[in-house]
Amino acid sequence: MTSYPTAVVLGLHVWPADADVPVAVDPLVLDWGGPVGDRHHGLTMRSDSRQRRHYEPGTEIRNHRQVSVVAEAELAEVAAALDVDRLAPGLVADNVYLSGSAGLTALPPMTRLVFPRGAVLVLGGENTPCTIAGAMVEAVHGTPASAFPRAAIHKRGVTGWVEHPGEVRLGDAVEIRT
Repeated sequence: MTSYPTAVVLGLHVWPADADVPVAVDPLVLDWGGPVGDRHHGLTMRSDSRQRRHYEPGTEIRNHRQVSVVAEAELAEVAAALDVDRLAPGLVADNVYLSGSAGLTALPPMTRLVFPRGAVLVLGGENTPCTIAGAMVEAVHGTPASAFPRAAIHKRGVTGWVEHPGEVRLGDAVEIRT
């Protein structure tokens, strides 16, 4: 039997469309559209500046950014660069906050996160840091929103999509299958 590296779920959040900030949940319910109740939920999305080389802005495309996953160790480095104590789970609009997953942002695309109740996420790659998350950090810690992207480059975590629906709970051990 193959043994995979594991991480532990420390935080779970959804960011409802009508909320100013993400809301803690347990469990995080994942269906084919992503985290149920999250503003990024859906099988499709509108293209934006990240896809401008391929599509006109606003073109409907497959939603490959359903879920945002971050690593505690990487966000600790970002916090240090911003000279703040800690970036708490959910603060940068993450859905899943993991401990024990150092190097998460550098994992190759198509890595799978396999959770114990059947949920499987496929990672698409680095979640490029933005001033939207920076503004959330600014609201809590007073750092300029523009400082976050510079501090968080290659440490902002990853985005992905649901390959198999299921539930994720706080304390779950997740297998990292590259």
